[in-house]
Amino acid sequence: MVATSERAAGVGHLTLLPTAAVHFGPAHVLADVAARNCAAHRSPLAGPGACGACWERAIRDDERFAVECDLPRDLTPDPSYVDEIAVDLACQGQRVELTRVEFAAAVERLRGRSMSASAIASRLHASYHAVLCVIHPELIGAAA
Repeated sequence: MVATSERAAGVGHLTLLPTAAVHFGPAHVLADVAARNCAAHRSPLAGPGACGACWERAIRDDERFAVECDLPRDLTPDPSYVDEIAVDLACQGQRVELTRVEFAAAVERLRGRSMSASAIASRLHASYHAVLCVIHPELIGAAA
């Protein structure tokens, strides 16, 4: 509830109500979609996330799209798939979550630019050891 003093100050419309709960976390695959759905009716001060109705809309729209396009309900990820955009962003120095295959692709791309292993590790926000394991796979387990 908004206090009387807040109403007098004209800030009551920004106060969060208990109904503005966030239902799923930002790591969910539909988090950005749900947040965009919610942006039209929520205060920017409500923080990240989306309300239940917007989550439901995002999930139902996603399901409807899958049915209309005859997509399989559960996709099995291809372990050899490389998200080139993620690799591009990582090579620019942005913090991006990469699979092992994507990390190896980023290391090889930066090696192609004649970067040192330590410079690659710094650029990819990774350990020097992780980069060396890509460059010299024969070293894996050699230190044990």
